[in-house]
Amino acid sequence: MILLADQAVGRLGGGGVDVPVGRIIIAFLICIAIAVLAILLIRQRMGKGDLAGWLRQVGPRTGVIEVVEVRRLSMHADIGVVRHDGREFLLLIQVGSSQVLRERALADGGEAA
Repeated sequence: MILLADQAVGRLGGGGVDVPVGRIIIAFLICIAIAVLAILLIRQRMGKGDLAGWLRQVGPRTGVIEVVEVRRLSMHADIGVVRHDGREFLLLIQVGSSQVLRERALADGGEAA
């Protein structure tokens, strides 16, 4: 009986199960795929299942907001000119807040009037 106990010390549980690394990797990839499918199913059930919209978010976007210029005023404040939707804004950006200092419409060509 003592001999059997000494032989069992070498391996956990007294026996061995050899699982190839390839099988572990394949099982992991299958689990990831199932998790992604579950997430997509839950989003669809919640009414957020717009796959085309989600792919548009992931892909490259063309900028609607154009940052024309930004200058540092102090360690805690910047001033910048931003264009959006045919308008140009002069912004004061501080650590905890921001303000629109000036707003004006742009000419049809998108240049400042």
